[in-house]
Amino acid sequence: MGHGLVIFDLDGTLLASPLDFDAIRAEIGLPKDHPILEAMEHLTPSERTRAERIVDRHETEAVRASRLLPGALDLLAWLRERGVTVALLTRNSRASVEAAAQKHGLRFDAAITREDHEPKPSPGGVLHLMETFGAGPDETIVVGDYRFDVEAGAAAGARTIAVVAEPTSWSKEATWCVANLPAARTILEAVLDAGQALSG
Repeated sequence: MGHGLVIFDLDGTLLASPLDFDAIRAEIGLPKDHPILEAMEHLTPSERTRAERIVDRHETEAVRASRLLPGALDLLAWLRERGVTVALLTRNSRASVEAAAQKHGLRFDAAITREDHEPKPSPGGVLHLMETFGAGPDETIVVGDYRFDVEAGAAAGARTIAVVAEPTSWSKEATWCVANLPAARTILEAVLDAGQALSG
């Protein structure tokens, strides 16, 4: 392949979607500060089935109300023109990813959801995509808006771009920290033009 791999998160990175994690936790009855998928692992099978239905419903509603973030489609199309492999790695369900892709015209070379791999911050999904497309860690960049994206990318040896309006404690751990997708594109352009990392 030799042209690199860029792995995107979905919610908050490519899409603005009104997913209210506190409301989901409250409805399921999970502790406030715990990541939802991890907290659900401690439920009984019947509680878990109920919790999964609640999460699915919230995700479906969020997709309906979601909108593309500025620069998202342009960035994906531009990377594809440059011959870069574009993948998605999300903690969402496959059903919600397919609905979002259809609604917004998003195209990915591969999409990994919570049904496919241990969810971020595990590096499993990143490593699987790198292996699938023959991309080394130095040819891979993970782009996301939350600490799990940066942690998953870093654990797989890839470089990371944190897309956050205001820098936070965790975003300083990213290779680069930017305010929006057009700024992320500027970094990716510089990397591609320098022929470092993403061109092999």
